[in-house]
Amino acid sequence: MKDSMIKMKKATNPAREGFVNFASSNELGCYFRKANSFESLSADEEKEIAIKAKNGDKEAKKILVQSNLKLVLTVARKAIHVSKLPMVDLIQEGNLGLMIAAEKFNPELGYRFSTYATWWIKQAMFKAISEQSYCMKIPVYIQETLSKFSKVKAEMERAYNCQVSTKDVAQKMNIEPEKIDTYLGAYSSTVSIEGSFDANNGSELSVADILEDNQTSVEENIEFEELKKEIASVVSTLKEREQTVIKMRFGLENFAKTTLEDIGKMFGVTKECIRQTELRAINKLKNNLICYAN
Repeated sequence: MKDSMIKMKKATNPAREGFVNFASSNELGCYFRKANSFESLSADEEKEIAIKAKNGDKEAKKILVQSNLKLVLTVARKAIHVSKLPMVDLIQEGNLGLMIAAEKFNPELGYRFSTYATWWIKQAMFKAISEQSYCMKIPVYIQETLSKFSKVKAEMERAYNCQVSTKDVAQKMNIEPEKIDTYLGAYSSTVSIEGSFDANNGSELSVADILEDNQTSVEENIEFEELKKEIASVVSTLKEREQTVIKMRFGLENFAKTTLEDIGKMFGVTKECIRQTELRAINKLKNNLICYAN
């Protein structure tokens, strides 16, 4: 490969130009035409340029990237069907993966650069899809698990010729069904509270209008929270066992309402003993409240 080839192809760098914000489909179409204008390299040309790129030749690395811009477009056209990201974003991410591949490619291993670069391009695109398509970043291991889940589910449905449940697929994968449900929940679509839709009467409502609860009083909520704090403060003046009995009998804090008999079994005493403890605790609380009021 002659050095003149490098000089001929170094005028522009569409891999870099792919990172601009396309204002219209015309600009995107212009990028497609420019990317397709770069000729693909033969195996011998590619190896020679890749060796130069590995040795630090920036112009050779540029040619290696430019000659494979069409590969990014091909992968992006396939990935767009499973992505909520626009084509422009996929191309930009794919270009990043392509340039990483150009940095790491070892021509001495014997395979073509496109084979090596495809993995990096896909990795960059699907990483962006997982991080930017949803409100929260979805870890790669969850994506891989759900990808395997989809494949196993499809195989089972083809084999049994019927729909299979998440539980059946999870058992086949030796994973807890609850875990699969949690993973699937990560891909739930979100709706903006500022979004709007047409009501049946022809008027336009916002999501906030539907979510608004006119029966809820902020003042009542504040008073209720303050009341809980005051009750907790008064109950804390009791002995430890008395506190536990009162909380379990009346369902305070994180305790559920419990019978005298069940509380007695927990403490290893009779129901009557717990009843006496409850009465003593209530009398103390009454006295404490009187003192608190005064």
